[in-house]
Amino acid sequence: MSRNGVLILSESINLVKSIFQGNKSCAFLLFCGMLLFAPLTLRAQLPSGSIAPDFTAKDINGQYWNLYALLNQNKIVILEISATWCPPCWAYHNTHTMQTLWELHGPQGDDRLRVLYVEGDPATNLNCLYGAPGCNNSTMGNYVSGTTYPIFDDAAIADLYEITYFPSIFIICPNKRLKTVGQLNHEDMWEAAQECPVALGQHNAGIFEYSNSTPLHEICDTLHTYPHFLLTNLGASPLTQAEIQLMWNDSVMQTIPWTGNLPLYGEAPVAYNSLPLNVPGKIRANIAAINYGATDADLSNNSKESNFILAPEFNSNTLLLRLRTDAFGHETYWEVRDEAGNVLEKGGNLKVGPNGGGSLESDPSDPGAYGSNALIRDTLHLPGPGCYSFHIVDAYGDGICCDYGTGYYRLSPLSNPANIVLSGGAFRAYEHRGFGTNENVVGVSAKDIPQPELRVFPNPADDLLHIYISMEADKAYIFNIYNTLGQVLESRNLAAQNIEINTADWPAGVYFAEIISGQARISKRFMVSH
Repeated sequence: MSRNGVLILSESINLVKSIFQGNKSCAFLLFCGMLLFAPLTLRAQLPSGSIAPDFTAKDINGQYWNLYALLNQNKIVILEISATWCPPCWAYHNTHTMQTLWELHGPQGDDRLRVLYVEGDPATNLNCLYGAPGCNNSTMGNYVSGTTYPIFDDAAIADLYEITYFPSIFIICPNKRLKTVGQLNHEDMWEAAQECPVALGQHNAGIFEYSNSTPLHEICDTLHTYPHFLLTNLGASPLTQAEIQLMWNDSVMQTIPWTGNLPLYGEAPVAYNSLPLNVPGKIRANIAAINYGATDADLSNNSKESNFILAPEFNSNTLLLRLRTDAFGHETYWEVRDEAGNVLEKGGNLKVGPNGGGSLESDPSDPGAYGSNALIRDTLHLPGPGCYSFHIVDAYGDGICCDYGTGYYRLSPLSNPANIVLSGGAFRAYEHRGFGTNENVVGVSAKDIPQPELRVFPNPADDLLHIYISMEADKAYIFNIYNTLGQVLESRNLAAQNIEINTADWPAGVYFAEIISGQARISKRFMVSH
């Protein structure tokens, strides 16, 4: 079908239409290119973070619009580039997402954004937008009826944005940067749009592109974070000074005295020192002052918060993963990694891979691709007690629940599938979850190992730790507690099934309780938090 990098679309239209079925977008180029009845040179679409090309165009009602003029008015622009013949485009149009955004946030709403809809196929005429008999090519229906936002019949815009699939949807921020998004509902689209920096007032600074340098929010042993962000000037006056704090559970841990000279929408990278976490809590990056005491016109973007919890634990190193896909199973990929980031297990569409979330590029024929609405069961064999993470990716950026099915993932011990320790499914492009395992059985066969009845509670402990051990009368046991450095803090021969240990003077952190019987050893990880 392709020769010398040029798409030849004189093949059977029925083949193309059959490929459309079961795909949210025409996201695979060889069959769903920009032009249905004309050649298209293969190219790469503008990536997220690019500067949006400016254009001036006339809508179907004769009104001219200039993109940069809208951005210079501090409006966020949602640009949808579509084709009248594309079934997924028509299906998305009928969700009324763009119309709802226009009504809530357009000129008659809070006036914070504009929606621009572009029919990008030069082989179709204006009648195709109206679903009229005069359509010279193909149309799914009337795109104009009930639509009050601007509509353009202008393939030059599609060419300017180097479109490789329909529909292509961009959020364009007032700083002229664009972000590619999938077919989100209006709530998620507006949430994504609010990540745009928007100028306001004379003095105004904001925190954008914030990251902790770890996707995990569950603490197993020690979670190392490296908070950083872009300090952005959103005020008419240059930003010359800022006091920037890093807080942990409302206590100031670090303060950065920043100085410089940022014009409107100017950016400066800010990075804190490493902040290791071993107890639950909240990181907060905060702009405490700007421009030597000036009043910040908008405090809503002056801080970013991240909440951290203790990682859930499995009492086994052999886990059961149950994963149900949504109606687009080929968009899913997952991994299990160890604490060093090594991939131990993986599954799903290998073409999507760990970085393919939101790429919109996936196909049912890709290697490893799952079927639609399929139930996948996979046994995960972990090497031993320690910290691990589960990563799941959706190529279209809308998770596996709940717009296109009721997909989910569930992790449980293989020996007790009813005990679901980790679960989810409603995410966008990525979900990253941390967890631990505390089983450590070494040396002999299972029949020679003491029953794994070692219970440690509460976990985390405060001032008093309770230990329960199920003992066999004819066996000798040694009980130890040691820290992450391997230093033994408690050691005794067991004479009781219930033990209480005073931990009031122990430093907060991770510890291990251990039973030894002959060559067999069982350990449990626990935390102390004051």
